[in-house]
Amino acid sequence: MGKSDDSIQRRKNKKTRKKQDDKVSNRIAGIIAAKKRRLSGKRRMCEGMCYSLPTPEDPFNERHGKVDLVTKKKKKQNLSKKGKNPIKKTSLPQNSDKLKEEFHMHAPSKFLILCLKTIQDGLQQDGAFNGGEEKPFFVHTWGIEFWKYFTSGKDIIGTNQAHATTEQIAWVAATTADAISRKEKEGLSISNPFLLFLVPSQEKAVKVRKICKPLKALGIHTVSLHPGASIDHQIQGLKNCEPEFLISTPERLQELLSHGAIKASDVSFLVIDGPLTETGYVDAVESIAKSISGKPQILAFSDCSNSSSNFLMKKSVGESICRIPLDDPVNGHNMA
Repeated sequence: MGKSDDSIQRRKNKKTRKKQDDKVSNRIAGIIAAKKRRLSGKRRMCEGMCYSLPTPEDPFNERHGKVDLVTKKKKKQNLSKKGKNPIKKTSLPQNSDKLKEEFHMHAPSKFLILCLKTIQDGLQQDGAFNGGEEKPFFVHTWGIEFWKYFTSGKDIIGTNQAHATTEQIAWVAATTADAISRKEKEGLSISNPFLLFLVPSQEKAVKVRKICKPLKALGIHTVSLHPGASIDHQIQGLKNCEPEFLISTPERLQELLSHGAIKASDVSFLVIDGPLTETGYVDAVESIAKSISGKPQILAFSDCSNSSSNFLMKKSVGESICRIPLDDPVNGHNMA
């Protein structure tokens, strides 16, 4: 009985399907073979050379990178014998957290360093500071000494110099901004202005504000008051702003206080720049200092050995008075 064409075709199709089911691609076959060799612990010579290098124990790489289990067991036994006198694990003392806190207390915070860098970058952009020739503000010896005394709550009266330098003003601004940040983190209320910076002239007021201005990006606002601007304009500006830093000449500040445009009774940090030898300047500074309630921290850039600055001695806490000598990078750490 002859076979029809349909039956012949079905058988052919069945054979081809069976071949396709049994057939595996070369890539899959290689993967399967490599897996079998890996499980059996045997590799091709090329694979052994690729994954391991000759060692003094196996110079011809006959082990193909495999560890000798016998020697490993011997090493474990030797270690167990030596373990008769085990080494005690050292544990941190219980007061390690306190030590860490004390370490961070005796080092400037990251925010203070950021403030110094922000001020220096801002001055470099304005062309007022040449970063290629000058050192970074952070390595300023006077600033580090000032930060130590400020954080310990001491008053610095008498620096043996009449006017503050750019680096000193930057350190004063950065340290004050850091103090404000710390108080805000602790949830304490801060009265504005926090810093009152008294200067003898309009030119010095402009200079100090230019140094403090870059801190506006970090949330610290600065306002300068001097006779160069109309008093009405300054009164209107104080209504729309509550600055953290207030820079002013004593005469203009007295005028604004008499008009009730600003209150300086809650100032926490008083900085006095300029020589305390001129009678008019000393009298104005003294009246402003007396209007401040409480005992703010004081920094006076002047030689306070004369009698004209005795009011600062009375305003400050007697035992907390200290001196920082001239800004000398070699002898700046020695106290006068």
